Amino acid sequence: MNLPTPSLSRAVRRLALAALLAGLSACVAFERAPVAELRCDPDLAGTWTVKAGGNLSKTVRIDARCHTEDWPGMDDRPVALDLSGFAIGQDRYIALTPEQAQRAIGADAGSLAGTAPKGSVFLVLYRLTPNGLDAWLPDSQRALDAIARGGLAGRRLQDRFALVQGTPEQLRDTLAQRLNLLYDTDRKAMVFQRAKAARQDSP
Repeated sequence: MNLPTPSLSRAVRRLALAALLAGLSACVAFERAPVAELRCDPDLAGTWTVKAGGNLSKTVRIDARCHTEDWPGMDDRPVALDLSGFAIGQDRYIALTPEQAQRAIGADAGSLAGTAPKGSVFLVLYRLTPNGLDAWLPDSQRALDAIARGGLAGRRLQDRFALVQGTPEQLRDTLAQRLNLLYDTDRKAMVFQRAKAARQDSP
């Protein structure tokens, strides 16, 4: 049976957003946060258009405390998240607990929280651009290959699920000096653009 055009459009939109969010399940956990205190990046505040492929997009509003109530969850259901993090040089990171990451990707209860060690975090790398920011998620296969070669301290938790280990200082050094073992920054995972303010007609 053919779907009416609006229904088809919504279905395609949901599939595209699901594909975008599936990238968050690239399972690379860090044993602990690389910094003692996570902070809110004031540059995150505002209204963003998150590109989900093609002309499809979603609006995300982040307040001055780096809290959002409308992160694009699965099945068009918004998710509330706190997007605090830290910076290392020009690179910035959002740190999510296993529970937060689980909500963000719409995973089954306990799927990440039950596997990742207590106190571990999932890190989203982002860099500011003239029009907004680009964000990347860790590449689990890169991490597992580096661990197998001895180039990265860590271990495999499950198939395609890596845990990067070390002290906070060691983890900061890894992110600062060997970022390519974890992130493929030649490939854009997500693009955030500042939403244009609605024009108000003069009376």
